[in-house]
Amino acid sequence: MRRKLAYMMPVCLLLLILSGCGGMSGKGAIQDVSDKRLNLAKAVTMIRAGLESEARHYLVLVIDDSWESGVTDEALFRLALLKINDGDLGGGKSSLALLDKLRNSYPKSVWTKQAAPLHSYLTGLKNIRNRESELRDKNLSLSRDVRDLRQMIERLKSLDLELEQKIKR
Repeated sequence: MRRKLAYMMPVCLLLLILSGCGGMSGKGAIQDVSDKRLNLAKAVTMIRAGLESEARHYLVLVIDDSWESGVTDEALFRLALLKINDGDLGGGKSSLALLDKLRNSYPKSVWTKQAAPLHSYLTGLKNIRNRESELRDKNLSLSRDVRDLRQMIERLKSLDLELEQKIKR
């Protein structure tokens, strides 16, 4: 019995040492995850305080770091919402790109489900803007055609007058 215990002690000690080393790398991963969660929490706090540009900074830190379900997906959603409020013409486009990233990277996320109506709305808005641009281009083309037709009519009128004058002589 003592022999078995004498053999078991070094084996247990070796296992304990090895698991301790494995735990060290796990702590780094846990610290990394907590940093992401901390940055997300800071961003949410800043959003509540109305400090949107600072919140964007922390959300970008979360997104640019490695991807983690439950953290990065929420950051993508919140950043997409903030980008809509930018007031830039491209705000909807960048929000739509973030929501596409959310949908492609985290299809089963709660945040993806919540983002679905917003994604549909922004897609519809993008389609409307594209259609407006097409109509604007067609309108411009028609305006040029109308101008050209008016010039032709004026030339025809002047030619008609010249012809009448020649006939009268």
